[in-house]
Amino acid sequence: MLALIIWGSKSVEGVKESGQFHCPACSMATPYDQKRLRRFFTLYFIPIFPLETIEEWVECKQCAGTFELSALHAQPALPAA
Repeated sequence: MLALIIWGSKSVEGVKESGQFHCPACSMATPYDQKRLRRFFTLYFIPIFPLETIEEWVECKQCAGTFELSALHAQPALPAA
């Protein structure tokens, strides 16, 4: 009897954390999701365990804009006096 084992990898997008930040596009405090794309080892097309993190980014829930993680720590610009 021949057993067929199907294995491989698959990329899965997920939310790492959520909160509020100053969105560069909206120019105001808005909710965000910090998302990441990770590669998983699969067995029979089922993700078993993570292999690596491919990418992480911040997505504004208001305008759906995507930004680098440094946008979480950016301070809003002060109005000119």
